[in-house]
Amino acid sequence: MSDALSDKLVLFCELNPHKHEAELPLSAQQTKVFSIEEAKKLLVADHVSFHVLVIKTDSEFSDAISLLRSARKDHPGLGRILITHSLKPFEAGQAAEVAHRCLSIDHSEEELSEAVDRAIRAEQLLNQPQLRDYVSSLGHLPSFPAILHDLDEALRSETAGIKEISDIVQKDPGVVTKILQLVNSSYFGLSSHNFFTVKEAVNLLGLRTIRDLVLTAQLFEAMPQTPEWRGFSFDQLQQRSVYVSQLAADIVKQAGYDRNMQAQARLAGLLLDVGMLVLAMGDPEKYHQVMIRAHELNQPLYVVEKLMLGATHAQAGAFLLDRWNLAPEMVHAVLFHHVPNASGDMAFSALTAVHLADSLLPPLFNAMGVNMGGRLSRDYLTSIGVINELPKWEMVAHDVARVMRN
Repeated sequence: MSDALSDKLVLFCELNPHKHEAELPLSAQQTKVFSIEEAKKLLVADHVSFHVLVIKTDSEFSDAISLLRSARKDHPGLGRILITHSLKPFEAGQAAEVAHRCLSIDHSEEELSEAVDRAIRAEQLLNQPQLRDYVSSLGHLPSFPAILHDLDEALRSETAGIKEISDIVQKDPGVVTKILQLVNSSYFGLSSHNFFTVKEAVNLLGLRTIRDLVLTAQLFEAMPQTPEWRGFSFDQLQQRSVYVSQLAADIVKQAGYDRNMQAQARLAGLLLDVGMLVLAMGDPEKYHQVMIRAHELNQPLYVVEKLMLGATHAQAGAFLLDRWNLAPEMVHAVLFHHVPNASGDMAFSALTAVHLADSLLPPLFNAMGVNMGGRLSRDYLTSIGVINELPKWEMVAHDVARVMRN
C-alpha cells in the first residue's frame, strides 16, 4: 500500500448488501457506505471533502454508472474508481466514459492503490486554480456541440444501432464530409473499398469510434486558424495528429489490448495537441513569444509554456476535453503525454501508446524551428516494464513514418 495516500480521503460505496465485511485495502482514510443515497449525502456534506469515490458492485452496474456520472458532473476534482464483474463491451464503454479506472472484483491491492493514486494526480492537475484561471482568461472556449449530446444519448441506450447513429450524424453535412474524408483515407487502413458511406463507416468502425470522429471534426472546426496566427499551421498539426492517432492504436493492438483501449489511444492521438490551438487562439502574441523563447533556450516547448504561461498545452487541452466529458483515461493520456513519469502509471495504458507515437514519428517544427513533437522517456518505459518492446514499436513507427513522408 502507498504511504502517499495516507492523507487522502476515500469514499467507498459497496453496492453488495450481503458482503459488508470487506474493507478497502488502502492506507488512505476511508468512509464506507452501502447505498447510492448515503454516498450522495456524504459527497455534498460540508464537513468532509473526498479525494476519490470507489464503487464496488457485482450486480448494480447501472446504479453505479449513474452515481459516477453525477459525481463527475457535480464534484470536479473527485477521482472515480469502479470495481465490478467482467463487463460486456457495451458496459465497458459506459464505464470508460465516467471512471478513471475500472478494476475486476479480484483486483490486487497494488492495482487499487495505483488506480486511486493516478486518479488523484490527474484531478489535482486539472483542477489547479492557476490552470483554470489561465485557460478561462483566454476567452470563450468551444462549447459542447448539440450533435454530440444526441449521439451520447443514443449510445447510452442498448438499443441504439447503425441507423440511429447514421441519422444523427447526417443531420450535419459538414461533419459527414470530414468523417468520410478520414474514413476514406489511409487512416483506418480500410483499402478494400474505394469509398465508404456513413452507414458503412458506422458498421465497420463501431458506434463509439464514429462518435469520437464527430467530436474531433467539431473541435477542429470550432478553432480555425486565423490570419493573425503564423507560428505553425493548424492543418499540418491536425494532419500529423492523424498519424499519431493511427500509430497509437496500432501499438495498443500489437501489445494485445482490447478495442476499448485502442479507441482511447486513437482519440487521444487525434486530440493530443489541441491545447496548442487553445493557446494560439486565446493569446496569439504571448504564445508566439513562448515559441521564440523555446528556440532561444533550446528547451522543449512544454517547459517554456509552463515557465511563461503557468500552464502547458497538454494541461490546457486536457482541461478542455475534461469539460467536454471525454473518457477520463483519454484525458489522462493527453494530460501526461510529455511527462508520463508524473502520471503515476505502473503498467501499459493509452498514455503509453500516445507517448510512444508522438515521440517516434517525425516531428512537426514551428516557424521558429522548434520541435512540437514529444521526446521519448526511456525511464518511463522502464518503470512500467515495457522497455524491451521498444524496438518492435520503432519498426511499426518506421512504417507509419514512411506513409507520412509519401
